[in-house]
Amino acid sequence: MADKTLQQALENERKELSQQDALLQEAQRILFKSRLSDKNILDNLKFYNTSFEFLDDDEIEKQKTFIPAQIKSLCKKLRLRFLSSQSYKGEIPYEAILKIKDLNTAYRKDLKHFKIISTKDFFTSPQSDAPALLFAQTLYGNYYLLHSWGKPLSKWRSTKFFSIRNFESLFICLFLFTLTESLLMPTHLLTTDVKAGYFSMYRMACIFHLLIFNTAFTIFGLFSSRLHLSEQSWDMVPRKTN
Repeated sequence: MADKTLQQALENERKELSQQDALLQEAQRILFKSRLSDKNILDNLKFYNTSFEFLDDDEIEKQKTFIPAQIKSLCKKLRLRFLSSQSYKGEIPYEAILKIKDLNTAYRKDLKHFKIISTKDFFTSPQSDAPALLFAQTLYGNYYLLHSWGKPLSKWRSTKFFSIRNFESLFICLFLFTLTESLLMPTHLLTTDVKAGYFSMYRMACIFHLLIFNTAFTIFGLFSSRLHLSEQSWDMVPRKTN
């Protein structure tokens, strides 16, 4: 059964496309069109010979085409991987293979460049039932959604992995945890000064020192466990586990 939750999340990323991203897309479209023009084919013969392995953005459905920035944003938010289909050792659904054959026939292509969005477990375990989205690459460096399958993602996944999305979210969570930890600490544990009130410089100093300690402990934990932030690992091939 196709996972519509993951597909809808990706479509939501399209709505957040900035004007700058749109301008970059238009510049990229003009560049590729120029390389494929009659007068430039000989100068770009290698590219022209491989162009039949990609879908033409001007021919396919716009609603199923996504730019790399949208895919990266989704992977960071939901801690997903965006990898070559060759990284997946399981079987691609037969419906997806039929769609590829139909596209090859309809557009006279020989599509070869495919990528998949899914969880880390999907790529390390062929028996995983995690949701997956299969894409074919386009001439402009975008990705056309071919097929989706697998069970829906948890609606809490974005919240669950917010703290390891990037350095900014990690620091926010560290600061909030430290602040809560400090506010719950009784005043008599912070100082022997009987005149000190609840909100005092002692508590401010406690927050500062705890933040340093918690940050150092967290960084040590990340390195020792080899845990990468989502911003770094979204296109990283996971290591095989025994």
